[in-house]
Amino acid sequence: MPKMMTAALLTKLNAPLELVKVPVPEIANDEVLVKLETNGLCFTDVQIWKGEHAPPSLPLIMGHEGIGRVVATGSNATRLRVGDRVGIGYVHGACGHCRDCLTGGENYCPEFTATGYSQPGCFAEFVALRDHWTNKIPEGIDPIEAAPLMCAGAAAYASLKRTGVQTGDTIAIFGMGGLGQYGVQIAKLSGMRVIAVDIANDKLAKAKELGADECVEAGENAGAAIKALGGAHGCVNFAPVTATWPMMLDACNPRATIVLTGVPAGEMAFYTYQVVERGLTVRGSSASNRQEMAELLALSASGRIKGVIKTRPFNEIDAALNDLNQGRVEGRIVLTMEGGA
Repeated sequence: MPKMMTAALLTKLNAPLELVKVPVPEIANDEVLVKLETNGLCFTDVQIWKGEHAPPSLPLIMGHEGIGRVVATGSNATRLRVGDRVGIGYVHGACGHCRDCLTGGENYCPEFTATGYSQPGCFAEFVALRDHWTNKIPEGIDPIEAAPLMCAGAAAYASLKRTGVQTGDTIAIFGMGGLGQYGVQIAKLSGMRVIAVDIANDKLAKAKELGADECVEAGENAGAAIKALGGAHGCVNFAPVTATWPMMLDACNPRATIVLTGVPAGEMAFYTYQVVERGLTVRGSSASNRQEMAELLALSASGRIKGVIKTRPFNEIDAALNDLNQGRVEGRIVLTMEGGA
């Protein structure tokens, strides 16, 4: 086992990541050491890098869409074995015993820890992970396909579940980036009628390829257009902009649920009657719990969920992060670790 590894280090907010040599992590008794094969890039990484989250402690190894093989286990790590292919998402761990943890809300636990934010993440050759919080990856899923499932896919899956939309009902998905693309596929596999909404025609065309039943261009008339198509029993917003909010309010049928997953910088406002008179529900959704992740991976093992993915070597991580920040990415970027040394 090597003593040192290459890692992409964030030493100053909104500054280039530094590829440096750092010690390979020492694992605790309940942890496993994972040699990474692939790393997904997530817009949350951009927000952390730019300081749009509460500033993390620096220096920091970011990254929370890592896939790799277990190479060592702690003395109390009894669930995973050396050689297992595993992945980690944004949830590094939680207390495991509070009301939220015991009722399926471990991703909202007050003691929640975040991979690549409050804990060292995956933008490195090795990462230490908690045995009981690390996800086994079915062998039928390629590590390049698996990486974005750890956050983008899991967030899309959990968000759709939180709408309560049933088979045969209509879901309107706002934002056809990586999360929206996963959302379209998962919703169709769940038997929903899908209306895809985005400002970009090329993204709407891709959504149609992925199975969307209808496509609507985002704008002030989008809500009316969705109502003309029968209205939505649920809406999910993956777009990090406030402009989608009035569109969703206009699009909803009575007793619909709006789920907010994208995090715009601005405030959203509404008149109370817009929610009260139709009995609407508005919910937030962040990450996923372990059961939702397991369900998504089982669904993905069939090969029916495919990401729109571009691969780049790990040593291009800073350029890839800038491309994501500048909106020059269709779908998801996955870093392959052969470029790490």
